[in-house]
Amino acid sequence: MTKEQLRPRLCVIEKGSSGYGFHLHGEKGKSGQFIRLVEAASPAERAGLRPGDKVVQVNGDNVEQDNHQQVVQKIKAVAEQTRLLVVDRETDELLRARGLVCKEEYVDDGIPDTEPGEGQQEELEEKTPAAQPKAADTVSQSSSEKEISDAPKELRPRLCRIQKGSNGYGFNLHSEKSKVGQYIRAVDPDSPAEHSGLLPQDRIIEVNGENVEGKQHSDVVTAIKTGGVETSLLVVDPETDEFFKKCNVLPSVAHLTGPLPHLLVNGDLEQKLQPEGNRKSVEVGLSLSTSAAEAKEKVHSKRSSKRAPPMDWSKKNELFSNL
Repeated sequence: MTKEQLRPRLCVIEKGSSGYGFHLHGEKGKSGQFIRLVEAASPAERAGLRPGDKVVQVNGDNVEQDNHQQVVQKIKAVAEQTRLLVVDRETDELLRARGLVCKEEYVDDGIPDTEPGEGQQEELEEKTPAAQPKAADTVSQSSSEKEISDAPKELRPRLCRIQKGSNGYGFNLHSEKSKVGQYIRAVDPDSPAEHSGLLPQDRIIEVNGENVEGKQHSDVVTAIKTGGVETSLLVVDPETDEFFKKCNVLPSVAHLTGPLPHLLVNGDLEQKLQPEGNRKSVEVGLSLSTSAAEAKEKVHSKRSSKRAPPMDWSKKNELFSNL
């Protein structure tokens, strides 16, 4: 795409029965709020919202300096509809290079060819920085990424639709003879796989609608390649995988937005999401009684889950493929 074709997009999203259908998050080391995931066949997907988009405006109000909770509240301020002005990575970089503040008029008119230092610098200087969130308002989930949510995390599978780029899909698939299943070992930065929301250590459940549980590594690779220039992967992260295994339920596309299974604990069926009063302030997701050692191990597991494990080339029991 040429520089002349790069421009922001205005996504007008009508709320459905399950909400708007997108996940908002902030990233450590980056200003702004980003779209982490867009649910399949959701109002957000129909509006043209994409994973990796940066949110510039919410209902006409610039939110580039707002924290996560402020952006969430502005989205919720309008009951049944939200208007998001968003930019992809390349458009954001072009705006920064030209020293421009993104405006809605650029959607139709295109981005002005302004030299760096001209245009909107005064507007940038006049904008008062938003108050920083208090420590109690944030939850650090890993060393590389910070996701802040106004609600407990739901343990659901994710559907990643990946368009093949000039260098392939941009992820590394591997399996180990000691573990059942095919896993994502690494995701290349700024690749189609990263843009789709695929994460290291995700386990693949379905490829292009076909269940691949128990299939050999080579069979899964073949299934991915038969998709041509696009592949669709239903995946679960380690925490979600563990939850579904405890429930003795196989994740499916029905769990993307539909009812989740219940967890059997001490002979009783227990809801996955505990009542507000029973959750610890620093815990997101499933809340069960654990010892101090177990809690420490769980925090360590969450922090390391975002990073691909180092490859030991001396291993003979591991299969891997670059896609």
